[in-house]
Amino acid sequence: MEYRYIAFDQEGQRVEGWIDVPDEAAAERILWERGLTVAQLVPARQELRLWRLFPTFFGVKRRDLIIFSRQLATLLTSGISILPALRLLAEQSTSKPLREILGEVAEAVERGQSFSAALAAHPYAFPPLYTRTLAIGERTGNLEEVLRRLATYLEQAQELSRKLREALAYPVFVLAVAIFVVVLMLTVALPPMVQLFENFGADLPWTTRALIAFTRWTTAYGLYVLFGALALTIGLAWWGTRPSGRRVRDAVMLRLPLIGQVVLEGQIARFARTAATLIRAGLPLSEVMELAVSTAGNTVVAEALERVRIALLTGQGLSGPLAAEPLFPPLLAQMTRVGEESGTLEENLETVADFYEEGVDRKMRLLVSFVEPALTIFVGLIVGFIALSMVMPMYSVLSSIR
Repeated sequence: MEYRYIAFDQEGQRVEGWIDVPDEAAAERILWERGLTVAQLVPARQELRLWRLFPTFFGVKRRDLIIFSRQLATLLTSGISILPALRLLAEQSTSKPLREILGEVAEAVERGQSFSAALAAHPYAFPPLYTRTLAIGERTGNLEEVLRRLATYLEQAQELSRKLREALAYPVFVLAVAIFVVVLMLTVALPPMVQLFENFGADLPWTTRALIAFTRWTTAYGLYVLFGALALTIGLAWWGTRPSGRRVRDAVMLRLPLIGQVVLEGQIARFARTAATLIRAGLPLSEVMELAVSTAGNTVVAEALERVRIALLTGQGLSGPLAAEPLFPPLLAQMTRVGEESGTLEENLETVADFYEEGVDRKMRLLVSFVEPALTIFVGLIVGFIALSMVMPMYSVLSSIR
């Protein structure tokens, strides 16, 4: 929701603007973090937009954010100042949500707000990692380079997600086709055959009797089963949004054979890539760990990183606390220790990210190589069982006709 605010900075200067946040408490917290004293905060009247109501589905896509980052870096390098560059990109953007947001950001910058603070008012489009890294780039005068690094980071994360989607596409397709074929045979092909068998009084084998019993049971109770499954799915989905449910789900994912290793290595790659990008941008290590915890996609991993962050704040460094966490492999702590001692921490973390991203890609291909034939065999057994159950009684029918 968008709020209009009037506030005063630390020098007593009046500051006005808009901020797009989930609720009023979030708006007050963000403004306080910017060093502003809020005098007035009221909801702004705005017409409904699908991308505002459902930012995950209709909001700014990662690809749009990558293009925006690279284009803005190019414009700034060519000597164009930030305000005309924002207005130019707003006019040329093919993404309607990004076009509207950039227009609002340009207005905020024109009113005297910093570029990173104006972006932070739209957290659904520009995540905290993005805006806080840009704030460091503004302070160090290295905004163009930070934008390019962020674009590279987002591209690498998008590439990893793409590989995972492509690896799962074929198994999901095979499973969907199998379900469709089974449903079609049970609902279209089987009922007329059953009627034929009953009319001729055919002697049915146990496979056919079991299939008929299953079909009749699903016909009688299928609706209840469907609603029950739907209710269970909704209940589990709701529970999965709660902290306890999310933790159980994430812990189970890490314990699954092969899949758990893929998930863990993917999380380690994300942490290493994020940390390397933020360290290169100039963020202090404590803030790097804070952002790494907030961007972790697994609750168990986030808890482990939070313990590392707390140990870091007590002066224990980074490699020691990482080595003390049994969840993380020794390679991560060893490479981090070498980076701390040699002053090349970001390079070593990038090497770790590359290593584990390649490992995730390799393990995903291996997993798919197991899943594809297993699914094919499973589908063949199910379809073969149904087909055999329908064909075998035909011999009994032919015998009765003769």
